[in-house]
Amino acid sequence: MAEVTVQRVDRPGPSIWDALDGDPTHLLDRGALRLLERDTGRWSARWIRVPARLISRLVVAVITVTKRLLPFEFSSHDLLDRLGIWFLSRCVSEEGGELLLRHFAIETNLLACIATNSGLDAPALRPRTLAELDDHAVIVHDLNVYEVLAALGNRPLPRLGGRDLDLSMLDLPEFETATHRRLLRLDLETGLAAMNIVFALLTTSGEYRRAVHSLQLDESILACLSELTGDDLFRNWKPAGMLPIVRTGRDVPRALFVHAIVNEYAHARLRWHATTGDQRPSGNGSQCPAPDPGRHQAGAASGTPLG
Repeated sequence: MAEVTVQRVDRPGPSIWDALDGDPTHLLDRGALRLLERDTGRWSARWIRVPARLISRLVVAVITVTKRLLPFEFSSHDLLDRLGIWFLSRCVSEEGGELLLRHFAIETNLLACIATNSGLDAPALRPRTLAELDDHAVIVHDLNVYEVLAALGNRPLPRLGGRDLDLSMLDLPEFETATHRRLLRLDLETGLAAMNIVFALLTTSGEYRRAVHSLQLDESILACLSELTGDDLFRNWKPAGMLPIVRTGRDVPRALFVHAIVNEYAHARLRWHATTGDQRPSGNGSQCPAPDPGRHQAGAASGTPLG
């Protein structure tokens, strides 16, 4: 009878972050990738992220139903600003805060690209510090998406590409998040779960729905970028589901996180177009930007779950 030998294969090797960093087709900015590695390596990502998302969804459902039953609406954007800035400055990791600021600037850049190349006024919301998230920045951030798309007026977009495409708006500011001593350092997705509750409580039902529905407009933004550049790769990142099927009841913290990553991909692709000048993508636009020359170093986050 043949002897069966079972060998354990658990030798040390590259982490998921090493693999993503080395993948020449992976579009995520390598600086953002390092921020994401450190942020998702926090203790909260492993132990309380998933329960926090479930609790957030349940509490927001209760808030939403309660507001529908009340004979009046209430909101406080000023209090929302103050609580949001305090929480991000004191309870969310520095990396998470920078990723959030990056998202505000990056989505503004994507919308500015569409607006500028369509003859519209471009939004300019690019906060550099967490304190600059005042003056209703979260509300304005969502409104900018609606206003740019609505202003297109259902007119065909020009297919520019090459040197005719204005990509002068893609620079990102220097971000500063380490300005306060932190009580906690939650990962960003766990922090978003808490902020989702506060946002639902301190905005009207209509404002909350508008903010959640704006996540579905990623498909429109990506399609616009595809039309302007002639690059079909943008369309590959559209969210699951059909755009006209509007849903408010969803896992908002996870949807926000995915939304931010999709925006990062699209921004990196636009920067690739900016560096290649008049080169036009062929086929499905399979060419991708090269990663940063510095080799990404694996940290304590090796093996951190992404799901």
